[in-house]
Amino acid sequence: MAFTAKFTATRGKPDAGDIVIGAGSAEAGRDIISLNIDADKVTKGEALIMIDNIKAAVFAARWPIN
Repeated sequence: MAFTAKFTATRGKPDAGDIVIGAGSAEAGRDIISLNIDADKVTKGEALIMIDNIKAAVFAARWPIN
């Protein structure tokens, strides 16, 4: 199976360096990117900032991620 990666951003930790990169789930092996947001806790603006930070982490990471 190809490598998989999971990028996790936590509300209140807005820096790209706070993104946790770990092993992805089986769904990631199917050419899928999924995004889960707890809309009761995260505002639209916070979600967009977190998505931008994940984008920066993907850009900065070694690829493929080991």
